[in-house]
Amino acid sequence: MIAIWKISSSYYCHYKLYNGYFMKFWNPQYKTLDHWRGIAALWVMIFHGFGTTFNKPLHPLAELVKLVAAPGWLGVHLFFVISGYCIAANLYKLSFEDGSLWTFIKNRFWRLMPTYWLALIMTIILNLISSPFNKTNLLDSFPSSLQSWLGNLLLIQPYLNVPFYVVVYWSLVVELGFYIIIASLLAIRTSINQNFALFIAISLGLASVFIPADPRLGLLNYWGEFLCGSLVFIALWASNRNHIYQRNLCLILIILLGSLGEYMNVTHNQQNQILFSSIFSIIIYFLYKLDKHIDSLYFIQWLKFTGVMSYSLYLLHVPFQGRVINLGSRFIPLDSPMMLLLQIFGWAVAISVSFMFYRLIEKPLSDWRHQRTITKPIS
Repeated sequence: MIAIWKISSSYYCHYKLYNGYFMKFWNPQYKTLDHWRGIAALWVMIFHGFGTTFNKPLHPLAELVKLVAAPGWLGVHLFFVISGYCIAANLYKLSFEDGSLWTFIKNRFWRLMPTYWLALIMTIILNLISSPFNKTNLLDSFPSSLQSWLGNLLLIQPYLNVPFYVVVYWSLVVELGFYIIIASLLAIRTSINQNFALFIAISLGLASVFIPADPRLGLLNYWGEFLCGSLVFIALWASNRNHIYQRNLCLILIILLGSLGEYMNVTHNQQNQILFSSIFSIIIYFLYKLDKHIDSLYFIQWLKFTGVMSYSLYLLHVPFQGRVINLGSRFIPLDSPMMLLLQIFGWAVAISVSFMFYRLIEKPLSDWRHQRTITKPIS
């Protein structure tokens, strides 16, 4: 692929040969989203670390940390927004590479499922090893039925009415649902036109605010949050092209989604988090101009790397830190200062195991996936 790079302020543009013509291509990479992923993953991790003790008194030091951990479940909603941005950027790049609907589906499948399956197997093995210490039946270490196996392997647990083998896997069902909606929108774009596909996407986002929470409708319940991230991408693209009206429209839609969500929370006690997601979306829109500067800060590079391996950490933190904390709490009183040290040790174990899983499993799979999708250069 022939590319002529140009740099303009904090935006990166180049020209690509597309259907015989050079077209201006804006590079949508947003490096500090990895930092935000790191924050989200760590926030969720410490939240689950205190999962069984939120309603119990702890040592004052542990109580201070618990205050930070208590809203950690919101980290999942940071992930939804980031996913919306990244998928929109992925589709933008795909459009310059003559990528098809099938290309998108394959790419998302290889990104999500193999790593998930291997993490699931690893968790089952851990449960088998720890079952004698927990004085549980070996059979309890496996999904309880063929239906449960299918639900957990295919990430369709809510539709088969079976429990999640690991509690955090519910968000992967939602993420998979996002991909299904995107694939459907791509089909609409191909068969009708792009504007109609965008209209459907925005309409679903607005409608999602009014849909009652239901595990079987998770892909719709949280679509508005995913859409917020996608609108950030479109707003930045429009700003780069100096399309002020389109940029402002995207920002207004983000604010509207958050306002409608809060209205439903107040009037119908719906308890959706789209206001939080819309505020985060506006923040990352305005922080984009500082992206290069923030990414260059040496003292937060560890946070960026945590974000890079956040999928592995998200998949494995509950099984491993849960085992450590459950075992330690048998010997340490809840009001002891050692309880905080136990939490920290649980986090360290979870991060260490996730790092090894990332290096040995997730990264090789990701590298293989990218090698399969490299576009051949045009000579």
